[in-house]
Amino acid sequence: MIVKDIKNGKDYRWSTHINSLLIDRKDTEGTEVFLTKVEPKKSVPQHTHNDNEQLYYVIEGEGLINYRSPSESVGKKVKIKAGQIVFIPLKTEHQIICVGEKPLIYLTIDVFPKGKPPGEPTWDAHAKNLAINDA
Repeated sequence: MIVKDIKNGKDYRWSTHINSLLIDRKDTEGTEVFLTKVEPKKSVPQHTHNDNEQLYYVIEGEGLINYRSPSESVGKKVKIKAGQIVFIPLKTEHQIICVGEKPLIYLTIDVFPKGKPPGEPTWDAHAKNLAINDA
């Protein structure tokens, strides 16, 4: 069992947001958890996950998610706010934008239905790949 205080994660700072790692995929069979913080008028870049589903629990702030599933030719938008939960299926293109006056803070839970990707068995390995693309 793992118990963590959400205020005591390991911060990974990107050009657009902060991911504070709470539970590393290396310590599970196929899950990781982090707190994400997006400052006002900033956004997480549009991206797709081919190996994991995501759940968000919005703790603070307001956001907008632009998304498009693989079966859709046109994207959609949905507003999110504190107290809501969001599920993002595999291979769904998505982007999260902070639209409020305060930072958007949400708990992110990544679930790997087929297990952790062999090339990225830890969050650090994944973060190194992200850093190459974030530069």
